[in-house]
Amino acid sequence: MAVRKRKNTSIFRLVNNWLHLWLGLISGIIVFVICLMACLWVFNHEITDLAIPKKERQYILASSQSLIAPSRIFSLADSLYPNTVVRDITYTRDHPVSFTIHVKDKDDTKKTQPQVHLLHPYTGKYLGMQMEDNSEEAQLRKKLNSFFAWTLSGHRFLWLPRDIGRPIVNYATLIFSLTLITGLVWWYPKKWTKSTREKSFRIKWKAGWKRVNLDLHNVVGFYSFLLVLLLAVTGMYYGLEWFNRALYWSTNWGKPLAERTSVHSDSTKIDQLAHFPKAFDREIRTVLTQYKDPHYLTITYPDNLKKDATISVYIRNDMDRQYNNRYYSFDQYTGTFLPNNISLFNKDFYELHAGEKFRRLNYDIHVGSIWGFPTKVLAFILTFIAGSLPITGFIIWYNRKWGKKKGRNKPLKGTVAHDAMHVQNTEADATIRKTSIRFRPKTTNT
Repeated sequence: MAVRKRKNTSIFRLVNNWLHLWLGLISGIIVFVICLMACLWVFNHEITDLAIPKKERQYILASSQSLIAPSRIFSLADSLYPNTVVRDITYTRDHPVSFTIHVKDKDDTKKTQPQVHLLHPYTGKYLGMQMEDNSEEAQLRKKLNSFFAWTLSGHRFLWLPRDIGRPIVNYATLIFSLTLITGLVWWYPKKWTKSTREKSFRIKWKAGWKRVNLDLHNVVGFYSFLLVLLLAVTGMYYGLEWFNRALYWSTNWGKPLAERTSVHSDSTKIDQLAHFPKAFDREIRTVLTQYKDPHYLTITYPDNLKKDATISVYIRNDMDRQYNNRYYSFDQYTGTFLPNNISLFNKDFYELHAGEKFRRLNYDIHVGSIWGFPTKVLAFILTFIAGSLPITGFIIWYNRKWGKKKGRNKPLKGTVAHDAMHVQNTEADATIRKTSIRFRPKTTNT
């Protein structure tokens, strides 16, 4: 594949156009697949809620002080199942509070099986063990979740093993980003005239399909350039460590991304375990006062064998958006908060500066949930455009490479070649008629 050299074409444009062609062909099919899967996935919550109507709200996590405390859940679990250890507690909006314990397997006493039990979030009334839901709604939800998990796997890994598929997807996205930039250079006309403005900014819908395809690639690609590039950049943030650090450095005025260090419980303070329940209850109450109605709050307790492990608390405030999610670590002996050395994860979103906010908003920008449904629609349109660019670009290249060769020996009506052939055929017919008269047999009089 070669780029035709036109008169007064600079070496820079020749190299740029060559890169645009080759990079587009290399990454095209992968970009098309990951964009198609993204279009199918982006409205997964809306489609699920539409197919399975929500039930009436059972509970509202709005009064944090009246919620059942973790220490009370521990005592209730111990009264119901003595000598068992609670592994995690989850407060979920519109649902009962759940806690998970591990009981010994009847067949193999060395193994344990997890059991999830439910409590009323305010009164602490035991509501029974959580059983598998076999209703039609549950089966439909399972099928929808399986389908959207399949689309997400294709978007992130091309259905390949994670270590193989993830680099392929991310480097294809990087190549696609470079293709966008080279395409913008190719699109930029040498001179701004009325004709070039019309070709660069308008789609000529009344023209032939080849011209319409060319305009869809060039004009739509130009108008969506910045936002499509933003989606690509926020996608590479998750898969390329070096790109992640470079993006953080560039958006934080040259400040490098700090290494995340782990925190540990102080095992020397094991004698303070008697004061742990009340101290930890106060900490959780403070958290729930700040986030009064989270989508869910999960407390994960460490294994007793890990003496320096910590208690993890994860808060998700909204199912769609993740920018204001919080992670906390607490000492398993004293119940005190253990701050991490990275301010990005310690502070609330509104306390961060611009670069750190962009990092926290990365996921919501990428999936279009940053401002709810309207930006999801915008993300769908942009992803559809991004997936169509390799297709329209390939059609342009194919038509320029081979499309004209098929019609070279077929002169069209109204062309010079057609007129010349028509004249030759007319002269030949006249000659045939004349010669046929010459050999006409003579008649004789009887």
